[in-house]
Amino acid sequence: MFIIDFDDTLFDTHAFKKILPDLEKDLYKESDKVKNLLFSDAVSFLEFLKQTNQPLILLSLGENNFQKTKINITGVDKFFDSVHITADSKELALSVILNDFKNEEDVWFINDKIEETKQVMAGFPQLKPILKISPRFTEDEYRLSLIPYFSTLTQIQQYVQEQIK
Repeated sequence: MFIIDFDDTLFDTHAFKKILPDLEKDLYKESDKVKNLLFSDAVSFLEFLKQTNQPLILLSLGENNFQKTKINITGVDKFFDSVHITADSKELALSVILNDFKNEEDVWFINDKIEETKQVMAGFPQLKPILKISPRFTEDEYRLSLIPYFSTLTQIQQYVQEQIK
């Protein structure tokens, strides 16, 4: 099973925040701008994961309607078996997800935030974490985390391919 974060993992939130002041409150009116902020390799990455025949779960932290709107505009929701948006903590959402998918042996957790991933790992040590580099953190911070990290989803795909052979 793959549990994947949305912001800064599949979607360029850093760029989104730069143009946010230019976007009207109704994101649908600016949907072309929002769609273009999906990382260029996101769709091919999700297509690859779908071919593994393992459940795909989108887990996003943020305000429900705002996150749902961004996710729907990008169209990535169609790749996922389930979409979980939480304003609280990913740990709480993960306990629900893992309860729903008790029989999954391998559970990958793909995220960009180092400390959040460490917290999640403390509560759910069975997860296999992967970090996607975000401009919010230095590469040294990723390296020191001792969690596998990559610049692109294509690199993550190659890593996962090697691990699931």
